Amino acid sequence: MKQLKTGLLVLLSLIIFAGAGLYAFRNSLLEMLIDDQLRKQGFPLQSIAVLDISLNAFRLHELKAGNNDELQVGKILLTWQFSDLLSGKPALVEISGVEVMLDLSAERSAQDSMQFATTVSGEDIRIPWLPVLSLEDSVIRLHSVAGEVAIALSGSIVHDHSNTQMIRFDTIISGSLGQAKGGLAATLDAQGNMQGKVAISEGMLNIPGVKISSFSGETAFAFAALHLQHVQTDFALAGISLPEQKSEKPVPGQMNGTPTALRLSDAAIDHITLKGSINRLSDSWNGELDLGIKGGKLTAGPAEIHQLSMALPMQVKFNPDGWRIGLRNPGQVALGKINTGYPLRFRDPPGFSISQADLNVTGGPHGLALKHNIIVVPANFTMLAKSDKPAEIEVNIHPGKIAAVGEMDANRNYQGQLILSEASFNLPQSAIQFKNISTVLYLNDSEIGNAADFSIGKLRHLAPEPLFADLSISGDIRNKAKQGESTEYALKVTGGVPGLQFLKIKGAHALDSGSGTLKAEIIPLNFLPGNLQPGTLSPALAQLDNVTGQLRAIAQLKWSTKGVHSSRGAFEMNNVSFTHETAKIKDLNIALNLNNLLTPGSPPGQKITVEQIDFGIPLENLLVSYQILDTNPPQVALEKAQFSMMDGVISVAPVIIDPAAKRSDMLIWISNIDLESFFNLIKVDGLAGSGHLDGQVPLAIEENQLTIKNGHLAAKAPGILHFQSQKASQWLASAGEEMNLLLQAMQDFHYTELSLTLDKSVAHDFVAQLSLLGNNPKVKEGQDFRLNVRLETDIDKILQKINDGYSLSHEILRGLFRLH
Repeated sequence: MKQLKTGLLVLLSLIIFAGAGLYAFRNSLLEMLIDDQLRKQGFPLQSIAVLDISLNAFRLHELKAGNNDELQVGKILLTWQFSDLLSGKPALVEISGVEVMLDLSAERSAQDSMQFATTVSGEDIRIPWLPVLSLEDSVIRLHSVAGEVAIALSGSIVHDHSNTQMIRFDTIISGSLGQAKGGLAATLDAQGNMQGKVAISEGMLNIPGVKISSFSGETAFAFAALHLQHVQTDFALAGISLPEQKSEKPVPGQMNGTPTALRLSDAAIDHITLKGSINRLSDSWNGELDLGIKGGKLTAGPAEIHQLSMALPMQVKFNPDGWRIGLRNPGQVALGKINTGYPLRFRDPPGFSISQADLNVTGGPHGLALKHNIIVVPANFTMLAKSDKPAEIEVNIHPGKIAAVGEMDANRNYQGQLILSEASFNLPQSAIQFKNISTVLYLNDSEIGNAADFSIGKLRHLAPEPLFADLSISGDIRNKAKQGESTEYALKVTGGVPGLQFLKIKGAHALDSGSGTLKAEIIPLNFLPGNLQPGTLSPALAQLDNVTGQLRAIAQLKWSTKGVHSSRGAFEMNNVSFTHETAKIKDLNIALNLNNLLTPGSPPGQKITVEQIDFGIPLENLLVSYQILDTNPPQVALEKAQFSMMDGVISVAPVIIDPAAKRSDMLIWISNIDLESFFNLIKVDGLAGSGHLDGQVPLAIEENQLTIKNGHLAAKAPGILHFQSQKASQWLASAGEEMNLLLQAMQDFHYTELSLTLDKSVAHDFVAQLSLLGNNPKVKEGQDFRLNVRLETDIDKILQKINDGYSLSHEILRGLFRLH
């Protein structure tokens, strides 16, 4: 028993000495503990002016930690009474003079941002006490490559008699990156239930790429058992500016990752509002948010958009697997005034609705993955384009529906599709309509090589007499390069009418070299009676009957980074014959080769031949040889034009024709035409004769008016002229003996000279003056007469046909050349 007492005394002595030793060295041990914990956080302890702990207090003054004194504490005072702690009363904590400097250059894991809910588990959570806290004169200084920010903190936690903590903190943020005032007011009970509100006012942000002149708002929240249950927010931003930036990043899809400066457009927004609430349901978060944008300006290249407005009623869902964002109702976007930077304008401000906007973000061990499905339905709008005519070109556009579908994996590899469907547009002045337009753009579809698919359901001419039948066009663009090779796109287009695809287009473009080719072709069309006829392709040609022959056309382009360096085309009609109610054409052949399509030009010697043209006056062996000059605007050099008519030859002197000129002059040569056939052509009552005429007729066409000045035809040799007109005999019956002798002489007039003078002005009808020298052997013993007779003819109608035909061809050439 004595030994036991002795042992207990020794043990008690050791405990007392150990306790005394620990108490004696308590401050040194505490300093070692603080140093260890600070080193783990990257702030090695530098110095502490005062450090003392007793049975009812802890005191720390002038702590400095970090290699550059990143952490400084002016004072921490913690006091308590053991009896109060046992009865549930909180300790008292006073903190002041805290200064923390943090470097935000280090990147956080993207997965960290996925953690929305606290990890505290359990339904029966109790907090026995929280300290009564007083925080003063404290600041957090944040450093980043963009600038500096200082956050001044002050506040308190007060314990009331209802076992509830009253929490209140105020912050003042200032620095080169922005400024704001903020406050937190909340209550917290012992079960971990908290209600509170965070308010921000007088905010301003100025970071690279984003400037906000003012923002303010508040967010209310509620916790149950330390689990966030509800968040409600209402924020407003004003004067938002997104200045133009340059990013040295390779364009997606560009070969070898060649860096290209991407110019991001300027944007300025007047007001942005964000309102809504989010609630916790089981293990997920569901909420509704309303995003509103009003006023502002967007710049994209030369285009500017003013008075932008947007309303997006969103619904959100967060769970441990990821985020889901969608729309409760269609979003609305309106665009105010738009300056395109081109001679192009909108009649009315366009707008569109967003019927669907689904964004799914999921997290995994390797990072975040994104899927999206967005559908936009633009409203119909009209665009007006300036032209060289007084009236603007009007384009009525029905944009249809636009869908963007795609996904991005954790390695930021993106694949998607941009889909346009049910679109159409009209050109009312030209009566042209493109209907049922659809397009699919494949983004980064490297496995299949798809780049785009497109189609036009109907290309229509809406005129009362359409120039062409309804056409359908479809095509695709593919990347034909193999894996690892530079991108080379191949274009393929087909088009035609039901049952006949006659248009084919093929092209290629290499992105690395910038070179490419394009070939467009109308395949040989063989016309046969009872089979293919031109009316199938053009209702305007439906009046052509029994058409035979062949037609084809081809055009080719080659280009590089310096532009188009080669272009050529060809058009052929072979052995084409047809009948029309006013004419009949036999064996028409056209061969046209263009050595430049951008400024149309051809080699010399382009030819048009026709074996026979019969529109009441037979023309045979028509030959036209010409060259298209690559002038600006293009002109036609008529090298040779001739045809057989009335047993002779009519030709046109070589001339330069300018389709853009108001006036055209040409000289018609007439050789060896039959006199009787000529009289039959001009239809002078009772006039006939034999012989042949040569001569020339100067023609001028100005403003669709044909004029002739001093045209002259003359007989090559003596001949006989017969004039027997019952109408003339009645008029001259009482004119006297001399006139009767003249009528008798004209019945069988043997001329030695015969000439015709032809004139026609804009103000007067055609005038044909016949001049004769000769005799009638049976009148006055063959005495010679010289006669000058003004003929009344129907040749005005013939001249009008010539004028109409020339004007039509002139207008066609002018329209074709205007395209260039």
